[in-house]
Formats: sequence, C-alpha cells, structure tokens
Amino acid sequence: MSGFSVYGQGNLTRPNSPLLTQILSNGTPQFFNVISAPEKYHYQIVYTKINRNNKGRPVLENHYFNYSRNQFLYPASLVKLPTCMLALQKMQSLKKQRVSLTSGMVTDTADYCQTTMQWDSTQMNLRPSMEGYIKRMMLVSDNEAYNRTYEFLGYNYIQENLQKKGLGDVRIVQRFVPPCGDYSNLKTNPVYFFQGKDTVYKQKAASAEERLHNPLGEVFMGKGYYDASGFLFPFPRSYYYNNYIPLEDLHSVLSRVFFTNEFPGSRRFEIEDSNLNVLRKYMGMWPRECTFPQYPLPDNYKKYFMIGDGRPKPANADLRIFNVVGRAYGVIADCAYIVDFSNDVEFMLSAILYCNEDEILNDDVYEYYTVGLPFLSELGNLVYDYEMQRKRKHRVHLTGLENLFKPKN
Repeated sequence: MSGFSVYGQGNLTRPNSPLLTQILSNGTPQFFNVISAPEKYHYQIVYTKINRNNKGRPVLENHYFNYSRNQFLYPASLVKLPTCMLALQKMQSLKKQRVSLTSGMVTDTADYCQTTMQWDSTQMNLRPSMEGYIKRMMLVSDNEAYNRTYEFLGYNYIQENLQKKGLGDVRIVQRFVPPCGDYSNLKTNPVYFFQGKDTVYKQKAASAEERLHNPLGEVFMGKGYYDASGFLFPFPRSYYYNNYIPLEDLHSVLSRVFFTNEFPGSRRFEIEDSNLNVLRKYMGMWPRECTFPQYPLPDNYKKYFMIGDGRPKPANADLRIFNVVGRAYGVIADCAYIVDFSNDVEFMLSAILYCNEDEILNDDVYEYYTVGLPFLSELGNLVYDYEMQRKRKHRVHLTGLENLFKPKN
C-alpha cells in the first residue's frame, strides 16, 4: 500500500491533452514503463506550446498529462524560483533607499537559533548580495542562498504577495535544514544593506502572524522515514507544515519570468526588466560559464530535460534551458523554458515524478539515475522533436535573451 494520502477539496484534475498524448506515444519502452504506471510514479506534466503573431507577441497554449492539484509531491528546490521573483520585487520596492541587487547585504540575528551572514567567499568583493544569492540558487541550487533570501523576505511578506499574485495555494514556509526545528521558520532575521561604507537600509527581525499549513490538508509521503538521528519511523511522513507548490502554479511563475505582459497587471511581479534579466541569465547559464566563482560542473548538472541522463545536446542546435529543478525524498522535477536560437524553437515544460521503490524516505536509496533522469531527459527530447518538426506562421525573435550570454565589449 502506498504511503501517499491527500484530502483535497473538489475535482482539481486537468484532462489529458490529445497533443501531449500523441507526443508521449513516441517514447521508448523504458519511457512507457513510467508513463503506464501513474499510481507508482505519481508523475505530472505541463507543456506550453508557444506561437507568435505577426508582431512577435506570444500566444501560450497549455497542455496537461496526468495532472491533478489534489496530488501532493514535495517540491524541494522548486520553490527557489518564486522566492527569487519575490526577492526581486521586494528589492524593487527599496530602490528609493539606494538598495540594488549588488548592494552589500548582511544578515544579523535576533533569536537564539538564528545565524549571521557577513561574508560570502563566492563573491568577488566577499560581500553577500541579492544578485549573488540568485546566482547561487539558479546555477547550483544552493540552499544557504535560499535560506538567506527567505530570511530577507519574511514569512508574512511571502504569503501575502503570493496571495496577491493569484498563487494562494503555494506555501513557502520553511528554510532548508533550519537550525532549531520547524518553529524557527516563523521568525526571520534582521537584514542590513550597504553602499560602500554607508548603511542604506535596515530591516527589523520579523515574526509570522499565523502559521500556515498545506492547503490540501493532511498530506503524506512514503511508508516510513529516517529522522536526522537515523531513527526509522515505520509510518508515512507528514508534510502538513512544509513547502508546497502545485506544478501548474510553478509553471505559471515561469511564464511570468519570460512572458510578463501576458498576465493582468495584478498578477505580475513588479520587477524592472533589467533586474528580471539577472534572473533569466542565471537560469539559463551553464555552470562552466560562471567565472566567479568557478563551477567545474557538467552542463547537465542542473538541467534534467533533454540532457539530464548524460546524452549530448542536439546537433546543430544553440540550446538554452532556463530552469529550476527539485530533488528530495525520491521526488525529482524540472520546470524549464527551452529555447533553440538556431532553429527558432521555444517551449515551456514542467514535470515531476516520484522515484522511491522502497517508499522509505531519507535512506538515500532512490531511483533518480535509473528512472527519474532518463524519464525527464527523454520527455524533454520528445517535446523538442515535436517542436522541431512543426511549422510556425511567424519566426521567433529572441535576440534579447540571446544577448544575455554574449560577452560585453
């Protein structure tokens, strides 16, 4: 018996797209083994087909497969994308205080379990900054950078602004590996910003007004789990007070990163395009392109679609994968805007699945490399192959994105 249990409200499923069904039917037998077992792998897929009109404006057409908002899977690092968007928005609001993405950012303490952050060896000037944290989150999925960004935002700000953007089911309510248990997530640190030697903004410590739980109610994963001390609990783990983001909502955030104008004003994040380009750039960079710090990592380190299983990039392609990934407790996921500048191809794809044969959490025995990465890699290539062969009425012009990766004169 599976350890998955969800008490949702109403029927929140999406019908399977005939187009996506057709695309998936071209998969290999290994791919079909996963697609034919939704009860085992709990996978969900969201794909956006993008067409352009004669003025270059995109028309977004969403397709779903095995999608239900009632199905809980722990999002892991997927929450870093909306966290970055909220951070950029909050930084925007501090512009009049002379705060910028490169301002020195010191995290202080106001509670017995909080820790300071005054220096950052990954930055050339050794000072932490919001740009540095975004770089670390998007390039190598750095958890400390996420924790410091979470502390800057604060529990209340995160939830209030997600609600305003129509993302009220999303929960970003915890640090990763907090020092003092779940309740420490309700209190966030004081933060100071500097320009040179001048302190330009001080943010006080904050406490949550109320503790939020999963909007689906009580949710579980696994048949058993190990705690930090190595003790095995022989029953499912509850995720009632953990982070959560429905895949459709994450996909919507991705859409707002690259297609801001296609959303009503109230649903947009208030971010200048120049600052949004900082996020876009780090989402699409290969780790080897970062000069400081240097990340001697393969191109597929955090790119699961198309190349996640180690296969080479498509020949004669100028590929960029702007994405965020998640991997924890046997859950593996990718959410990406994929562009081939050479062949005028663009599409968005998000997918998540559960690869935990023994259903024991925290035993580090997961099928990421035998099931998860091969599935996501093939899924990305199946959609890419379809996009390569379909005809478009109007060409894709993505010079702005392409220029993000060209050396500056």
